[in-house]
Amino acid sequence: MGISNKEIVDGLKAGKTEMLRDLFGQFNGLLVAYAKDTVKNPLLAEDFVQDAFCTLWESRQKLNPELPVQSYLYRVVHSRCVDFLRKQQAQANYSQFSQIRFNELTSTHQYFDHLIISQITAKEANDKFLDSIRELPEQTREIFQLSRNSELTNPEIAEKFGISVKSVEYHITKALQFLRKAMEDFF
Repeated sequence: MGISNKEIVDGLKAGKTEMLRDLFGQFNGLLVAYAKDTVKNPLLAEDFVQDAFCTLWESRQKLNPELPVQSYLYRVVHSRCVDFLRKQQAQANYSQFSQIRFNELTSTHQYFDHLIISQITAKEANDKFLDSIRELPEQTREIFQLSRNSELTNPEIAEKFGISVKSVEYHITKALQFLRKAMEDFF
């Protein structure tokens, strides 16, 4: 016939360390197996079980003889395992959040780098375009600008300069060829 839970609790309350040793011998293996299965870490499992026995000893005066000591030990081990898993999950969530945030910041940084480079390139292209227009012969430049900026038709430009429509087309074609060649580094 085994010892009753009440006798175990009374022995622990009386400070009988042999009672704690007997409980340790009886439940240690089962509790470690339970903790290992839960946290998947043998060293932590053993720590949690040892902590459960220390907690049992420290709280022995508050033990209820109606509640099985084995249940108390399982509850403490379970609580340690759950706390560990919650912390582990919180760290994993934080790591995942950090990685996502890092990727977002990297992406934003790359976008702004690209945008700045694009703006610099666009400004350089615009400056080169304006310089190239200035290099055109005066009449060709004026005809081209009237065609593009003032949106005059070729017959309107021909009338304004007193030249044929074919001459206007020739000047515009020459201007476009010159500008294409001058701007080829940007395309």
